[in-house]
Order: sequence, then structure tokens, then C-alpha cells
Amino acid sequence: MRSIHAVVGTAVLGASLALVAPAAQAATPQASRACAKAVTAAEKAEAAYNAAVSDYKKQVAGGGHPGTAERDNLTALQSAANGAASFAARVCPDAKVPSGTVHTGIGSTSQGANTADLAAGAALIGAVGIGAVVLRRRHSGSQA
Repeated sequence: MRSIHAVVGTAVLGASLALVAPAAQAATPQASRACAKAVTAAEKAEAAYNAAVSDYKKQVAGGGHPGTAERDNLTALQSAANGAASFAARVCPDAKVPSGTVHTGIGSTSQGANTADLAAGAALIGAVGIGAVVLRRRHSGSQA
């Protein structure tokens, strides 16, 4: 009885692998086409944003004063470029998609530590430690 189960199990496993392998291979070209399309769209969106930034800088360098419409256009193009790059990264995580620095404002932990903040933190930790020692000694002295 065991030998029949082993033979049937092996046959079922072999048949399922035979059916799954071609399906996985057939899905690969379609995924790569979607990936290529997404990367192309991301590159086009980034190129449009870079061209708009260049025009904006030329206008400022020429003494012009860009208005709200120009700034809104830059914001919209940057959002579209970020969205396209994000979509391309989801569709094909192994592909190289447009990337760059993120303009989030000021402040970062990578620019070094503020020594005054570090000293204040160390003093606070030291004060808590001394307080704990004093309270433990006072508590153990009253029980003796």
C-alpha cells in the first residue's frame, strides 16, 4: 500500500511541476515588457522635470521673476517623476530607475552631532543614575 502512495505522489508532483514550469517561463517576457515600459515612462518624466528646472534657472539667471504658474509646473512635474519612478521600482525592483536626492528641507542626522545636546543627555543619564544609587542606599539603610 505504501508503494502505491509513493508512486502516485511522485506522479502527481511530477505532473504539477511539468505544468508550473512553462507558466512561470511564459510570465517572464510580459513582466519584462511592463518593466521596460515603466522605466521608459520614469525616464521621460525625469527628463521633463529636468528640462523645466533648467528653464526655470535660465529665467532666474536672466533676471526674470518666475511666477506661481512656473513653480506649480515644477511641483507637478517633480511629483509625476517621483510617481513614475516609484511605479517602475514596484514593477521591476531589479531595474535601475531614475533616482536622486530628496529635497526635504533642513536638518539631518548625517551632518554630525550637536555636542551641547550630547553633553546634556549624558548629564541627564548621570543624574538619574546617581539618584537611583542614593535611593537604593537610603532604602537599604532603613531596613538594617
